[in-house]
Amino acid sequence: MEDNKIETNAESERKFSRRKVFKFCSIAVIALTLGFVHYRYVSSLFENDRSFSYLSEMEREMSLRTEMGFYYSYYKTMVEEKPFIAGISKLMYDRLVEYPKDVNAFNRFNIYPEVLIGALYRYFEPYLNTSSHRQCHMVDRGELPPVESCVGIGQPIFFYLEAVWWLAGLTVAALFLHAAALSESILGGLLAVAQYFANHSECTRVQWAPNERENFAAPLLLLQTWLVSMQLRDKQRRTTFQLQVSIFILNCLCLLFWQFSQFIFLTQTAIFFVMEQFRIIDVKALCIFLHSHFCGLHMAVLLLQGNDMLKSSLYASYFVIVSAYCLFFSSLRLKVQNRVDLFVEIWLIFLRIAIVTLAAFYLKKVLSDFLIVEEDSHVWDILYSKFSNYKNFHTLIYTCNAVFDFLPLSSIQKLFRSFLIPFAMLSIANMCIFWVTNAVDSCEKEIDNRSQKKDKDGDVSDESDSGIENSDLKKNITDLDVIDKEIKSKIEGEETSDVLILVLRHMKAEPAIFYNISQMVVYGVMAALVMRLKLLFTTHLCIVAAIMMNSKYYPIPKSYKKYLPFFWAVCMSPLIQDMLQSIPKEMSHIGEFSDINQEQLLEWIRADTPVTAAFAGSMPILATIMLVTRRPIVAHPHYEHLDARERAYTVHKMYGKFTPHEFYQDLTKLKVSYLVVETKYCYGRSSTGCSFENIWDIETPWLSKRPTICSTLLTQPVDHFYPVFRNEHYAVFNIHDYSVRYMPRSFES
Repeated sequence: MEDNKIETNAESERKFSRRKVFKFCSIAVIALTLGFVHYRYVSSLFENDRSFSYLSEMEREMSLRTEMGFYYSYYKTMVEEKPFIAGISKLMYDRLVEYPKDVNAFNRFNIYPEVLIGALYRYFEPYLNTSSHRQCHMVDRGELPPVESCVGIGQPIFFYLEAVWWLAGLTVAALFLHAAALSESILGGLLAVAQYFANHSECTRVQWAPNERENFAAPLLLLQTWLVSMQLRDKQRRTTFQLQVSIFILNCLCLLFWQFSQFIFLTQTAIFFVMEQFRIIDVKALCIFLHSHFCGLHMAVLLLQGNDMLKSSLYASYFVIVSAYCLFFSSLRLKVQNRVDLFVEIWLIFLRIAIVTLAAFYLKKVLSDFLIVEEDSHVWDILYSKFSNYKNFHTLIYTCNAVFDFLPLSSIQKLFRSFLIPFAMLSIANMCIFWVTNAVDSCEKEIDNRSQKKDKDGDVSDESDSGIENSDLKKNITDLDVIDKEIKSKIEGEETSDVLILVLRHMKAEPAIFYNISQMVVYGVMAALVMRLKLLFTTHLCIVAAIMMNSKYYPIPKSYKKYLPFFWAVCMSPLIQDMLQSIPKEMSHIGEFSDINQEQLLEWIRADTPVTAAFAGSMPILATIMLVTRRPIVAHPHYEHLDARERAYTVHKMYGKFTPHEFYQDLTKLKVSYLVVETKYCYGRSSTGCSFENIWDIETPWLSKRPTICSTLLTQPVDHFYPVFRNEHYAVFNIHDYSVRYMPRSFES
């Protein structure tokens, strides 16, 4: 019999392992398939938008405007410089980006995606430079001269974009894995992906702006939150080490790839601290979480070669304060026995949260003053301007851009129309009811058990009261330790008889789900303030909405749960209808990139200006000039540095109402050789008060009656500014330097 029992157990374990392996393989195959579908989808959208395969190399680089061209220039440096170490050296001592300064690009900018992709291209270059991976053809452009266009991943720009599209595919694969794991249902993962496609324009802009920093960090952030959720569900700590190492690596990569990751990790740390305060997780779980952030933060600071913005960030300060709390003060907690204790503990929780927050701000202020860092001051100015009438040049440069405005009502309507917000609200309601119901049931069971125990004890005491003296019993009753324990148990029994206290004591919110709901709410606040961050909010809405596919959380009798699939099918109809409308609408967009005036400007710069000539102009055109012509520039679109903001402020004075002589003196300090003026910025008007003329009128209202410098330069001769190029959109002026003077020779008679 025992042998048969052992064989039966072995067979059941084998069947269980097979089922587990089959489930794992099924989920992996589905995730990879969905990722590949998204990879093809976004690459097709990008090709349709610009006809990228039929553009010349210059036109392709021109199409990567502003920050995109700025970052791509570093990839171009990595690919073109021979040997590889020369490219690394050129990035560490970059004289193109803030001429005539040497800038360490690793320290100042988040260029690690370009460095890694460039290194991959260099490694595979011998295999890619073949006819099977690179084909060239001539493109007829009508009145313009024909150009050669090469396609295939053997072409550096296509290899770069291919990496971006694969990361976009990884985003959807990570979304499916996260949603499926959180909802404990493959249907939940599929629902999240369906919502992602239905709200594609709200979830990502990779198809329009492929190499923005968030597109590199988004898949890694999703993987990180998925692993953090799995860590919270790992009660027996079996995979703690593997998860810790994975989370630490992802934390580091996110901080390297996107400068905004530090703010996301700040909110994550704050959520975990609040969860510990409300005893949803214990101090040990919080310490494990902080350890992964400790490793990731320090490794990122090391690889960014001491990035000042990260070292003095509020994220780093908050991390230090929470770590100090865990080390010294986490044991100072009040045991709640009655409603007075509950009131005091709630007050202490909010007090501790307030103290930690204020201490973090104070530590950040101390670190910033000590390191003399003001790199993120513009972030706080932008937030302040959102809630007040405060405006200056730097805040208006951001807030006048639509992506940094408040979240529009149209986005909310789109999320309601696809039933994404209703699904998420249903999931949250189900979870809250589930947690409360379980707490009430557990409380009722405990009360019943106590009453049964009291009845049993009462019966025993009556039956044992026979009047016969028992010396042993008497001895036990007079024992002081036993008496003390009995008194304590009676006191505790009386104190915990309050139903509210018992319900709260049995309230067990699932940490992984609570964290994801809290993170979604935080992302919602961030998206409401800055529309660009809606990609975080909408994507996390998809994850939370997936929880509705778990039937165990529905507050209905088990006999009715068999009808849930019919309810889900009815709910899916508006989602499917919206998805069938939005996907063809996106795919139907056909465009073609062309900018003849900019192409003429860049060709002239290449042919008629010295290689060492430094250019000044608006940030978008300067990024393109640096990328295409490899000429030095004095300002750039990366705004997360005080000196960079001051340079941009100085250069954009050309659209203000200063005197040409003042502006000339500023340019000579920057050693500018050529100034590029754009007519659209000089004469442009805005109904929302966002033209450069409006911005400078707000910044310098005492100069509002004067003409702008650019209009003066474009309409009349000005000393020290000599026009050397002009077309419909651009004018270039050579800046005469006082240090170079013609001194005529004198002869004595």
